Amino acid sequence: MYRASLRGAAVAGLVSVSLVGGMSSAALADSNPTGVERSGQAVEKATGTAGLLAAAVPGNSLPASSAGEVFVATGTGERVSIGLPETKDSAGVSTGRGTTVYPDAVPGADLAVQATADGARALVVVKDKSAPKEYGFDLGLPAGAEVKQLADGSLLVVKDRMPLGLLDAPWAKDANGDPVATSYRVEGNRIVQTVAFDENTAFPVVADPNWKAIASAFQKIGGFARAVGGKYADFQKWFDSKPAWVRYPIKAVMPGLSLYDIWWHFNH
Repeated sequence: MYRASLRGAAVAGLVSVSLVGGMSSAALADSNPTGVERSGQAVEKATGTAGLLAAAVPGNSLPASSAGEVFVATGTGERVSIGLPETKDSAGVSTGRGTTVYPDAVPGADLAVQATADGARALVVVKDKSAPKEYGFDLGLPAGAEVKQLADGSLLVVKDRMPLGLLDAPWAKDANGDPVATSYRVEGNRIVQTVAFDENTAFPVVADPNWKAIASAFQKIGGFARAVGGKYADFQKWFDSKPAWVRYPIKAVMPGLSLYDIWWHFNH
């Protein structure tokens, strides 16, 4: 197993075609209508449900409990694991709408996961001001891979100068839908998300590390970026000349990232 066990005070955030082996299939209302269901509703209000899958795609898997790991495919035949910031092993409960909640996995906070077509989300539901402001996610990376932080706060996982996947720039929303300041810092293969709630915050707060697999879309882009090494204008001209089926995947999976960010990575 890639991840070293994480135990301590606390993003955003997948091997079978079933959502999670061993996960409770009971409706949330039957298990904890005043706690777990409320967290599920808060998560789905923040993320929406339109892009959620009832089952993880082949190669990805979600854990049956908060002590497990999310596994996501990179598009190159390798996988990345994402450990949840739990301090208590809590069984996952499905909302029936594409979200799995791990109640009270962290003091003052629930955890949640969602399967998506291009990866997975790992979410923290901060229930009140007693909760920690920092949440650590351990990444299990293929040999030789590393994490690079980009200008917009997102995190790129790279191996041999080829991106394997992306953790979107972090976000957090309070109960009113207002943004809460949040950021990542990188500690080796550990990602720590800070959620800066305060006495004026409306709880619960939902924070989201969101993994997207982008390796296949980068193969053509990266090859040319390296070929023109150091000449951004040539790279931009080439990229702009490509048909939509080449350009669209890059923009779709990397909102907020500029073409310059992509080129810069391959040449530094």
